[in-house]
Amino acid sequence: MGPVLEFGDRSIRHIYILTICLTVAIAAVLSVFKRLALPSFLIGSAISLSLFWSIEFVVRRLIGPGKTKRTKYLLGFITLGKYTVLGGLLYLLFKMEWMNVYAFAGGVALVQGAIIIKAISLMVLILSNKDSNQS
Repeated sequence: MGPVLEFGDRSIRHIYILTICLTVAIAAVLSVFKRLALPSFLIGSAISLSLFWSIEFVVRRLIGPGKTKRTKYLLGFITLGKYTVLGGLLYLLFKMEWMNVYAFAGGVALVQGAIIIKAISLMVLILSNKDSNQS
C-alpha cells in the first residue's frame, strides 16, 4: 500500500514551526527595507496564529465525550479574552497611525500560506514515493 495523505498532530506542529519561521524571516526583511510596515505585519501574524490556535484548541476540547458546561465556559472566556487583546492591538495600530494594510494582510495570510506549503510538500512527497515505487 502506498503513502497515505495524513493530517495529524505532527502536521499541525509543522505548520506552527513553519509559520513562526516565516514570521521571523519576513519580519527581518521588513525591518531592513520597510520598517514602518513591521508592526502591522507582526500584529497580522499574531492574529493569524491565534485564530489557528483557537480553532485547534476548540476542536480538541469540544469534540469528544464527557464535555461539561465548565469546558464550554472556559472556551468562551478564552475566545473573548483573545479577541479583546487583538482588538486592542488593532486599535493601537490605527491610533498610532502605523497601519499598513498590505503588511497586515500578509501577516493574516501567513498561516494559510504555511498550510499551502505543507500541503504541497506532502503532495510532492507522495508523488516522489509513487515514482520511486514504479521504477
